[in-house]
Amino acid sequence: MNKESDIKKIQGQAFISAKAKLLILFIPALFYGFAGIVTDAQVQRTHNSMLSVFLDIDTWIDADYIRQQIPVVQYVRDRELANVHIIMSRHPAGTTGATYNISFIGYREYRDKNFQLSYWAPSSNTSDETRRGYTEKIKMGLAPFIAASGIADRMFIEYDAAPPAVAEGDDLFRDPWNSWVIEMYGGGNFNRQETSNSLHIRYGIFADRITTESRTRLRPYGNYNERNFKTDDGTITSTSVRGGFDSYHIISLGDHWGAGVFGDIFVSTFHNLYFSAEVSPAIEYSLFPYEEATRRSITIAWRLGAGYYDYVEETIFDKTEEWLLGQALVSSADFRQPWGNIRAGLIGFHHFHDFRSNRAELFATMNLRIIEGLSLSIMGRFNLINDLVAIPKADLSLEEILLEQRRRATSYDFSGNIGLSYTFGSRITGVFNPRLNM
Repeated sequence: MNKESDIKKIQGQAFISAKAKLLILFIPALFYGFAGIVTDAQVQRTHNSMLSVFLDIDTWIDADYIRQQIPVVQYVRDRELANVHIIMSRHPAGTTGATYNISFIGYREYRDKNFQLSYWAPSSNTSDETRRGYTEKIKMGLAPFIAASGIADRMFIEYDAAPPAVAEGDDLFRDPWNSWVIEMYGGGNFNRQETSNSLHIRYGIFADRITTESRTRLRPYGNYNERNFKTDDGTITSTSVRGGFDSYHIISLGDHWGAGVFGDIFVSTFHNLYFSAEVSPAIEYSLFPYEEATRRSITIAWRLGAGYYDYVEETIFDKTEEWLLGQALVSSADFRQPWGNIRAGLIGFHHFHDFRSNRAELFATMNLRIIEGLSLSIMGRFNLINDLVAIPKADLSLEEILLEQRRRATSYDFSGNIGLSYTFGSRITGVFNPRLNM
């Protein structure tokens, strides 16, 4: 009897255990099923919601390359507009390389996601290898944010799709500035010694609007320089003024063509220009699609310009003012590959009133990795100059020559440099230690 009771008790416990196991399996199924319904509903509600990113980076980071390689997110100009704030800092380790620290800071619904990744770039890297390295780290860091967003269905091991359109009526991306970004700057420096002093003042405004269809810039600027030297005969003062207004509007004409117009106002005592104004329409053809410009580019452009020039002093051509018409042909090539970088160009220009008034410029910059750790850098620029129509007629004094107060005539200009670098040693040197970093 006791034995039979024990058997029934064991069977009952087994039945309860089986029911418990079923319940344990069933509850998560209900939970995940319900969660799936909720998640689907949330995804449906946020399907049109973009993940916005603010890149807090310096000029040594190739922002265009990052945006091109990670097009799934929306890039904004201010961190207050962003869901994700990316801060990048570079920490050199002598001649062995540099560590790139990349911090990801989430805002609003992503405020619980904050972490940091790092990328070690040895000095044997080309700039292309380095930018590919930190861009891959940015992809990894953005993955948790993308997975939690309404665009998670667009994320794969390798992303290859057009960026989604901004949702109509999305308050986050309603732009009252219509893509205009304005930067104002101003400053100066001075130096005083017992026998000399100097003052330099600069100021200006950048107003830029960049979209996939066009680029526009409006830029007024000014510079003032003054130097004073005390001598036995008194004080020698040198002043120069330079300023103007740069502007352009460029439109896209497909994957291989672009056109635009440039407008410039320029004033410079050094260049003997009391006032000048130029208008230049231009057209350009790109051998490769413009979307590949961060990796390879070969372009040829033609530019036609007309300008009015009012000179400070009478020129060597007996002119105090004149109208001039000219044209320029510009060809350039730019390649950034794992083996290194090459950028070269050729510019030809002439005035129509006299074809002997012309200019030719050739420039090239190369940074090539010969073998691991060994790199060669070459830079050269050569100008043939026969278009200096603004050179003043009067002879320059020794004081003006030494203080470079006026531009002097020359028929050519050449500059260049060449260098080799070789790095070897331990590969495990990507450690950042800021102590006594003076």
